[in-house]
Amino acid sequence: MSCAVVIVNWNGAEDTLECLRSVLGLDSADGAAGLALRVIVIDNGSTDGSLQRLPAALSAWGVRVELGTLATAARAPVPDTPVWLLAAGENLGFAAGCNAGLRAAERAGCETTCFLNNDTVVESGALQRLVQRLATDARCFATLPMITVHGSDRIWNCGGRIWPVGLRRYHLAGRPRAEGASRGEIRCSFFTGCCVVVRTAEFRARAGFSERFFFGEEDFELGLWMRDQGRHAVCVTAAVVQHKVSASFDAASGTRTGARSSHSSRAFVYYLNRFIHMRLRLGPWRWRLWSAAYLPYIALLLWRSGTVPMPGLPGFARRLLARAATMDGVARADFEAVMAGRW
Repeated sequence: MSCAVVIVNWNGAEDTLECLRSVLGLDSADGAAGLALRVIVIDNGSTDGSLQRLPAALSAWGVRVELGTLATAARAPVPDTPVWLLAAGENLGFAAGCNAGLRAAERAGCETTCFLNNDTVVESGALQRLVQRLATDARCFATLPMITVHGSDRIWNCGGRIWPVGLRRYHLAGRPRAEGASRGEIRCSFFTGCCVVVRTAEFRARAGFSERFFFGEEDFELGLWMRDQGRHAVCVTAAVVQHKVSASFDAASGTRTGARSSHSSRAFVYYLNRFIHMRLRLGPWRWRLWSAAYLPYIALLLWRSGTVPMPGLPGFARRLLARAATMDGVARADFEAVMAGRW
C-alpha cells in the first residue's frame, strides 16, 4: 500500500530534519523498503527560516523536494518528488495542519496516511509494520506504534483506553520498552496524534481531525467518536517511534510571559478544551453534573502535581467554568491569550 507521511512543522526545523532522516531511512540500511512513501510537510507559517532550511538540507542529502503553498496545492500538479513541502503562510494549529496534509495525501493518491509529530524519530521498519497491519484488517480503524520517550528505555504510551466521562488511561506508560515488545499487539480505544496510520479515504470521509480546538483535544474527540462508532485501533509494539515529549507543545505555545506560570497556563488550556468539548457533547444540564463531579478530581491532580497551589484552585475553577460555559471552541487567539497568562 502507498503511504503519505504528514508532518506539521512550526519553527521546529531541527526536530523536523531529524524526523525526516528517520522517515526516509537515510541512516538505515533498508530505508523505507517495501513501502511506496511520500512525505508531506505542512509548514505552519514558521519564522525560523524553515522554508529555506528544510529544502536546503534535503537537497544536500540527495533527496528531491518540491516547495509549494496550500493556496495552490489543490490545483497544482502533484509532484513526483519524495518530499512535498507546502507553506500554509500562517499558524493553522495542529489539527488544521494535519487536515491540509490529508487533503494533499488524497490528491497524491496515497491509500494510507500517517500523521507524525515533527518531534519524533521513527525506528527502522516501523512505518512498514503499521501500514501492513492496517491492510490486513478492515475492522481496524487505525494502527499506532509503541511510542517511547526519546533517548530513554521507557514507554510514553501504547495507545490507551477512553471512557465517555472524559477520562483516559495510557497503556504501559512509564514501563520499560521490553515489556511492551513482549505484548505484541494491544487493542486501543484511544491514541494520541503523535503517530497514527489511517486509511486516507476513510479519514477524509470523517473530515479528518476536529478543528474546533487550535491545539489539543483533537485526539480525545477522535477517540470518543471511534468509541461511538464501535471502532478500535491496534498498537503494534514491534513498530517503535521515539518522541521528544512536550517539544511540540512548547513550540506551539512559544515563549510565554505573564502573571501566571507556564505550567498553570498549559493546564488551563488543556482543561478548557476538555470542558468545552464535554459541554458540547453532553448538553448543558448533564455537563453541569459532570463538571461538579470532575472538578474535584482535577483540583486534586493540579494540587498534588504543584501546577496550581491550593489558594489558587478556586479562582482557576471559576475562570475555567466561566470560559467553558460560553465558548464553542478554542481558536488560535484564545490559545495564545491563555499561554500568555491572560485567563
